[in-house]
Amino acid sequence: MGAVIFPRVLPTTTGADTVDRMEQLESGAQVRGTRSTSVPQSAVPRSLAAFLAPVLPLVLAACDGKQMEIDDPVPSSVLVLPTEITFTYLGQVEHPGAKVFDQYGEEMDTTTDWSTTDEAVIELEVDALGPIVTAVANGAATLEAKVGSVTGAASLVVAQGPALLESTGGDGQTGARGETLAEMVAVYTEDSGGSPAEGVEVTFLAAEGSGEFGDSVVRTNAEGVAETTWTLGATRQQSGVAAAGEFEVAFAAEAISDPPEPDYALIGDLEPARSDPLDSEIFEIRALIANLGDGPGPPSFSVEATSEGAGTHSVEVERIEPGDTAAVVVPGGPLEAGVRWVEVAIDPADAVVEWDEGNNADSVELRVVSQREIRLGESVTVESEEQGSVFLFRVEIEEGSDEALNVELSGGSGDADLFAHYGRRPDYRYRYRCFSIEGDTGEACQLVPTRAGVYHIAVHAFTAFGPSELKVTLGGREVESFDIELVFLEGGSASEREEVEDAAERWEEIIVRDVYDWDHEEFDPVPAGTCGPGSPAVSDLVDDIRIFVTFDSIDGSGGAMAKSGPCWVRPYPLEGGEGIWLQPTLAAIVIDEDDLADLDEDLVDAFMQHEMAHALGFVPSLWNRHDLLRDPSLPDNPDADPHFDGPEALAAFDAAGGSGYEYGKVPLEDGAEDGVSDSHWRADVMGNELMTPSLTGDEQPLSAITVGTFHDLGYEVDPAEADGYTLAYEMRLGEPRIVRLGHDIAPFPIRVYRTVGKRLDLTGREIVVPGAEPGRPRR
Repeated sequence: MGAVIFPRVLPTTTGADTVDRMEQLESGAQVRGTRSTSVPQSAVPRSLAAFLAPVLPLVLAACDGKQMEIDDPVPSSVLVLPTEITFTYLGQVEHPGAKVFDQYGEEMDTTTDWSTTDEAVIELEVDALGPIVTAVANGAATLEAKVGSVTGAASLVVAQGPALLESTGGDGQTGARGETLAEMVAVYTEDSGGSPAEGVEVTFLAAEGSGEFGDSVVRTNAEGVAETTWTLGATRQQSGVAAAGEFEVAFAAEAISDPPEPDYALIGDLEPARSDPLDSEIFEIRALIANLGDGPGPPSFSVEATSEGAGTHSVEVERIEPGDTAAVVVPGGPLEAGVRWVEVAIDPADAVVEWDEGNNADSVELRVVSQREIRLGESVTVESEEQGSVFLFRVEIEEGSDEALNVELSGGSGDADLFAHYGRRPDYRYRYRCFSIEGDTGEACQLVPTRAGVYHIAVHAFTAFGPSELKVTLGGREVESFDIELVFLEGGSASEREEVEDAAERWEEIIVRDVYDWDHEEFDPVPAGTCGPGSPAVSDLVDDIRIFVTFDSIDGSGGAMAKSGPCWVRPYPLEGGEGIWLQPTLAAIVIDEDDLADLDEDLVDAFMQHEMAHALGFVPSLWNRHDLLRDPSLPDNPDADPHFDGPEALAAFDAAGGSGYEYGKVPLEDGAEDGVSDSHWRADVMGNELMTPSLTGDEQPLSAITVGTFHDLGYEVDPAEADGYTLAYEMRLGEPRIVRLGHDIAPFPIRVYRTVGKRLDLTGREIVVPGAEPGRPRR
């Protein structure tokens, strides 16, 4: 048998000696042969010993007792790791390594020599830990590791990538359409190391109608710059982008024409006066038109509104100068009930030569509804086979009356709800002023006093119902009065408490119909201390408002005279009405007994009525919830023009002499002063009106403006109960005394029950009430 090569010199052996030596070999022990040497386990692979174990006795026996030589490990291959490295920026440093393997496939510990094929691309340094390679220029090189005659290699590529892309020229130019701009558009890019990135591919793309770039793809030069020409297209305002990697730079240019031309365009969305016009009425759509061109155009142009089945309505619009805009109101309709589209178009006949005809038209979707007219005293039959149907009616009142307008639904089976409203028809039945939600078809609404104008009625099929009779009458029905329940908690003499009661009676004369009762026991138990200092728990029915009154020292004489306001508000009692706040159920008035003692007797009535108004809802937090507070100054906008935007209060303001007032109506105190601003009428406009922040010592009229405010909050009020009043446009001078009522808005939060079973404060945060298990209203 021929020679067998092993890693070391081994003696001839037989039998058990062979097995013992193999065990020694595998365990790393020394093996004694013709020369003494240490054979560590790492030098002889365990896998090799395992392979040789079963055949070794035969091999050795066949050698007839002769010694066999085993070669020492020598480098056989070199592996450089990683095998490929891509550098994306100059100055990027990497630390590759190498593994050396012997002829048996085992890793060796040995010295390695390193070199690179292109030092202009890769700079190489070697320290005790191995090679350090640094990118110095774009290109490719090979990193070689050599041990003896054996080498290994790794591929190195330097290709700068963009970490920054910015415009360096060509943006914001003006040129003739169809012509090439004078300045080339250019971008600069650099890599992550801050070096100009050479060879980066930059893509230039012009927007539709914006012409084209000379080259769509440009590689950056050695300075990191890519540039190309831009030939303008047909549109007035043109744009394009340059992109590299994940980065983009936008370019804009403005084209001019010879002669100059207008470019009339619809800007923003069309704004219909309402999204649910009646099928019997002409509606209006507001459109904002801009001239984006460089010329004025003819003296006028037409704008049309068209819709299927309703023909065309048009208006003539005066010339709009370049760069200007104009709001245009175009009529439309009437339309058949259902979902309908209305298109508004500028210059539909293309009579005006302009830059772009594609921005001349837009459309809006409307939900057209039917409304049936019903006369006073007339009965109509209403029925529905489907749940959810809504039937709309209107009644016109030619002459007002002190009597109530009665709207009644009766007869038939099923369950229908009734809603009634005076003035502009609400876009949602839950925003009608009066609602009746009994569990059958016996429903009734009263609005008092009856006003001249249009009343709107909605009948909602909570289930299939009918046939039922709907009837509208004037007077002849008892009207349930509005009740203010006073709870005196502490302090106050008999005469002082009587003054509070007189103020309550005055407001009960103004508010002439009750609001729906709220059961705090069933739905909304109120913990003690929730409504002012010392307030008790509330867990019973409130009809219509309960006001806790306390006489105590707030801050001594000369400070705040009172702290008043609502603290619990009834919600809309139907699911789906979340977020609609109605009138307060609980309120508090805390009167500073020190200031009250200093107050002249003839001012006490006005003072008490003023504080009672705050308790009933004359506070900005409630106004804001009803979307009636505009441009508030608090917390930090003293230059604002705060004003109350309720339609009834605004009409009364104009009637009192404010029609020529040039600022926001109805004006509230400004200046961002806590307890004064946004919560009282502006004194330099409203003079001595009751709800200004000062008592002036003479009459303090409770005006129809203030009465109208409560109508806008949902109360039924009688404007005839207001005091006579005319606006004063400036502060009166020389008053003998002024009593400041500012800082009298109570700081406690206003809370409301939500029909999904949670209580929310004004910010919408859930209020945790220990032990409360609120119920749920019927709908």
